[in-house]
Amino acid sequence: MTTTSGLRLGVIGAGTIAEFHVAAARQTAGQVKIAAVCDVRAEAAEKLAAEAGARVFTDHRAMIDAGGLDAVVITVPHALHAPITLDAAAAGLHVLVEKPIATTREDAVRMIDACRAAGVVCAVGHVLRFVPMLRAATAFLASGELGNVVVASERRTADYADPSRPRWFLDAEMAGGGIVLNVGTHSIDKLQMLVGSPIVEVTGHIAGSAGGSVETEAVALARHADGTRSTISVTGTGLPFTDEAEIVCGEGAVRISRGEGVWSFRGGVATQVAAPEPGEMAKAFAAQLADFARACATGTTPEVTPEYALSVLDVALAVYESARHGSTVTVKGQM
Repeated sequence: MTTTSGLRLGVIGAGTIAEFHVAAARQTAGQVKIAAVCDVRAEAAEKLAAEAGARVFTDHRAMIDAGGLDAVVITVPHALHAPITLDAAAAGLHVLVEKPIATTREDAVRMIDACRAAGVVCAVGHVLRFVPMLRAATAFLASGELGNVVVASERRTADYADPSRPRWFLDAEMAGGGIVLNVGTHSIDKLQMLVGSPIVEVTGHIAGSAGGSVETEAVALARHADGTRSTISVTGTGLPFTDEAEIVCGEGAVRISRGEGVWSFRGGVATQVAAPEPGEMAKAFAAQLADFARACATGTTPEVTPEYALSVLDVALAVYESARHGSTVTVKGQM
């Protein structure tokens, strides 16, 4: 239970994303306090803990056993999400776990069941749901001003050769896959958010460099439950940075770009719906953490539920299955 001094949060994993969570806690006006940091790399844990004035651990079980926590945020390699979530739930701790929720459907279901049985909140870090620009785009599309969505596309680039990227990203066992799980899950979430309908069918193709253990390229054609068709393209070969979506509606279109903001196009007229904001990802992490703290304090549902996160994972796994078999695959349903 959250104390009067705020949600006492333990951070498991002290990488770049953990730094965003620690910074977000500082913006909650005492709503969240970073009480402990754990990482198998003692130096990384000590550095992040010093910034937060928190205790240091190199084993998450030792951190949990030490007590003094209400919740944990899990920012470790994907394959470790499930076992650490199960340990936290067994100790009665609320969980905010980074996306993807897990590397297999079976693990995701185990996590959902464990948190439900323990009566703890489980939220998943699909942080794009909290980006102000994307929220504005979603609201504009939902208003119906441009009519119903007809087709949509989403394109992102990354650099899998970047030496600063964690090496486990290239480990098929730890990451659970390559760019589809690391980057493509953002694209899947964004399309479901903007179109306003879940993806129910995919035809996908993946590729990677010779000798590589994970894919660095992926394309997919998706069908949403409402009949909308969308495309996903993610590449990890170091092309210039791109993060954009285009949503075509019956009476116009919307373009969402990380650098240019949200623009609507109708009758030859371009109108800016929302401008990009400085520090938008920092704001998104702060809003996500505030939502998690609210859910923990009130015993209510977080904005991004594990059931929703499972739907994103199901689409990603369907892309892999489609690529393996060279066929169109129906996405598995909810639990």
